Amino acid sequence: MWSLCTRRAASRCLLTRRSMATLPPIVDAHHHFYDPPANQFQSFLRSLGVPRWMPPQYTAAAAGVDLAASVHVEAMPDDGAAEAAWVEQLAAAGECRVKAIVGNCKLPRLSAAQELEALVAAAPSLLRGVRFILCHDGPFDGGQNATHVASTAPGHGNVDYLRDPHAAPMFERGFRLLALHNLSFDLQCCPAQLPAAAELFRRHAAVPVAINHLGKLRHLAADGGEADAAKLAEWRRGMGMMAELRHVNVKISMLGYVVPGWTESAEKEDLLRQLVLETIQLFGAERCMFASNWHGSGTISISDGGPPCDMTILELYQRYHSWVHHLSSYEQERLFSGTAKQFYRIDE
Repeated sequence: MWSLCTRRAASRCLLTRRSMATLPPIVDAHHHFYDPPANQFQSFLRSLGVPRWMPPQYTAAAAGVDLAASVHVEAMPDDGAAEAAWVEQLAAAGECRVKAIVGNCKLPRLSAAQELEALVAAAPSLLRGVRFILCHDGPFDGGQNATHVASTAPGHGNVDYLRDPHAAPMFERGFRLLALHNLSFDLQCCPAQLPAAAELFRRHAAVPVAINHLGKLRHLAADGGEADAAKLAEWRRGMGMMAELRHVNVKISMLGYVVPGWTESAEKEDLLRQLVLETIQLFGAERCMFASNWHGSGTISISDGGPPCDMTILELYQRYHSWVHHLSSYEQERLFSGTAKQFYRIDE
């Protein structure tokens, strides 16, 4: 008689075989490159001990994937213009399939207008948007709460730019400038911040928005307990408000942050699959996009440094496909490439 683990492994093998035969072309909507030893503009990453992660390593990690294009997202640089110029040079040299860049700009600064102009000039061919990480749940405490380490970077301010009555106007002042440059915004924030972000975006419908990482629902135990119920209620409230805004889209990625250990538990994977399908139903496939968030190992990219995860990019996308294979061919095309192409104006 097969053990439970053996049955799970066999089931996953069948899912993998089915996905391998039908996995469509991919636009990876979110990944990063790093070279802290060589790049002066990555001194913050260097202080965190972040290793090199360059196009050859990403290409190797994506072996077997029909990668049509990818989107490079800022990685907490000291100088957003320098990072964007570097990535555009990598793409121009044919070292990667990057077709769109989401750059970094310190939007709350008084100098945000000048920084945006420099950013646009630095990557005139590929710049499509900006990200300024906003996750704030109190002072950064090394990962015990949901506040992102980016809050400790020079120029950030370590405050809640969505809910703090003094800081929020500073951020909005810079945010509204994005429309002047035809740039989108990548939103990375905590679920508790989603309602405030939705109200901001309602006032600025000319700025397209991509919610990062499924809205950063955090560390579900998948045990049916009260803690999970409270987290889900908060997340659903915020995502529901976001879904009402037709210019807001969602990236489905970094799912090991949502449900740690989902690759090793059928019950946890089932919960995660349900949340992904719930999100697709809420926003529509035309406003959702799958992404890898790859910038190292599966543990770093999928689990955000949490429980070990030895998946490859191919295996991750195969798992995505196993969850949505029942959807129409149009919906699948949107999830795997079409939404990202449209949102980031790829190949314009």
